Amino acid sequence: MDVDLEHEPIHDLARRVIRLAEETQHAAQVLERRLEALERRDEATGRAERILTIAAGMRTHLGQDKLSTDTLYDPGTGLPA
Repeated sequence: MDVDLEHEPIHDLARRVIRLAEETQHAAQVLERRLEALERRDEATGRAERILTIAAGMRTHLGQDKLSTDTLYDPGTGLPA
């Protein structure tokens, strides 16, 4: 199996993994699963960063005191304010 990667150290590492594996197909599957896991992690990190950025913007726009749960309900009735 020929691996065509631009980054030479990664190319060498992938080639060694494939060569040392008992089955070429198995090595390819291992690399594929690892790549998918890393891509999912990057996507999740990106989503979390976007959510935190939005929350920070809301705090700035609304003011820190406006995000308190104390003002969500009427103290006398317990119903939403």
